[in-house]
Amino acid sequence: MTKVLIIGAFDRYNYGDLLFPLVIERQLSSYGEDFEFEYFGLIESDLSSVGGLPTKGLKEFYKQCNDPNSPVHVIIAGGEALGVTWNSLYAALNPLFQRINKRHLKVNKVLDLNTWTKKILKGKTTLPFVLDKNDFAGVQSVILNSLGGSGLGTSVFEKYDFLKEKLQKADYFAVRDQLTVDNLLENGVKADLFPDSAILMSEFYPLDFLRARITKEVADYVDENAGRYVFAQINKKTTRGHEQLIASGLDEIYQNDKTEICLCPIGKALDHDDHEALQDLGQLISSPHTYFDADNIWDIMYLLANAKCYVGTSLHGAITAMSFAVPHVGLKVEKLGAYLSTWGVEVNYRSVEFSELNEQYKIAISVSKQDYETSRDHQMKEIKIGFGKMVKVLKGK
Repeated sequence: MTKVLIIGAFDRYNYGDLLFPLVIERQLSSYGEDFEFEYFGLIESDLSSVGGLPTKGLKEFYKQCNDPNSPVHVIIAGGEALGVTWNSLYAALNPLFQRINKRHLKVNKVLDLNTWTKKILKGKTTLPFVLDKNDFAGVQSVILNSLGGSGLGTSVFEKYDFLKEKLQKADYFAVRDQLTVDNLLENGVKADLFPDSAILMSEFYPLDFLRARITKEVADYVDENAGRYVFAQINKKTTRGHEQLIASGLDEIYQNDKTEICLCPIGKALDHDDHEALQDLGQLISSPHTYFDADNIWDIMYLLANAKCYVGTSLHGAITAMSFAVPHVGLKVEKLGAYLSTWGVEVNYRSVEFSELNEQYKIAISVSKQDYETSRDHQMKEIKIGFGKMVKVLKGK
């Protein structure tokens, strides 16, 4: 039995974060090896009602990592985890702390928020997801999977002088976009480039699987509108002040194309707040539109898989569209632009300004289904090569 501890931000309702452990378990289980998986977040949680996996907290994670009699392997599951601080992770779980963290630049002049939050959470490493096997008596390998670091500049490496050495000691280190590869190389760290592991979702969760798990409202809507609606999503943080511009872009799509607008949040955790942003957006759209409250991750996936096009700020909204070969328009988020420029189809390879929404939509829907499928198949082939390397590490080969 090979014990594998999978840790990440699975303790809050955020679609992309909840996908990581699900897909990793499915793919690693396909190799016929004797793996036993356990899942950990900052806190103990159970989001199984929305499609996630229950997590144990940090105390149990450290306890298992420190037991030399029961060796374990650790997988950091994915996301922008390379330079993430204790305070930014905790801000998505605690409303009071979120208000403090919003003023982190001011607060940090008086108090080191990362160190303070680490003490509150009883963290054992300076940064939550930066560790190597020398840090714990029972850890045999540390695997860094599908990580992003589009904002990982030299200043982060200067602030955390241990970061380079820790990352170099990883037993498997894969990042999901070329910008992160370049950022790391600038700081003397090499990493493999593989797509985000969530690209495999359509293989594990085809439409009939999803159909059995979605709410009646979503099933009825898709039955009536499949392939004739735009799935639109925005988060609060990056779109504040631009809502009218985005609403106008969506109205243009409807006026030109008579395409129904479907509004659905993808990140409902604190600091994402898609539901609040979309409810505000709904007030500004003059075209017919329907709002769904994302009752579970299967609703989100099914709506995306059956859309004519996805338009939004969410990286995993775009990756879901890619996985089901659905046209997609990425809006002005650095990590989303970095992913599209690495893995997107030739004419749809960037995240665009809000003012370009309608023009990019026309480009996105002009690309053939076959081109989107070719892009998807290439990504799936590549990530399976990555998983093959990961299995060798877990088996000590």
